Amino acid sequence: MCGGKYKRETGWPFAAGMLTLISIMEFVAISIVAYLYDHDDQFNIPGWSLDTSFYLSTTAAVICLLTATGIAFSAYLLPPEEGYDFLSDPLDA
Repeated sequence: MCGGKYKRETGWPFAAGMLTLISIMEFVAISIVAYLYDHDDQFNIPGWSLDTSFYLSTTAAVICLLTATGIAFSAYLLPPEEGYDFLSDPLDA
């Protein structure tokens, strides 16, 4: 993440919040499709099933949620950034 120390330290709530929002929206869409597939006769087509795309979308939503959780945990568990230790320039010696 570029943009300086302040943006890295204060930007994690926005990133984690957006990933959580995306994950929730994905779970809602997946749930609506699964409900309609099970309860509406319009979608009762012989030979059709919730297959690979259903599993892929569920996996993507879980990965988004785990990423948001990882970002939030890293903000609290990792030590704060103290700055940089500059190396001496061999040309100035």
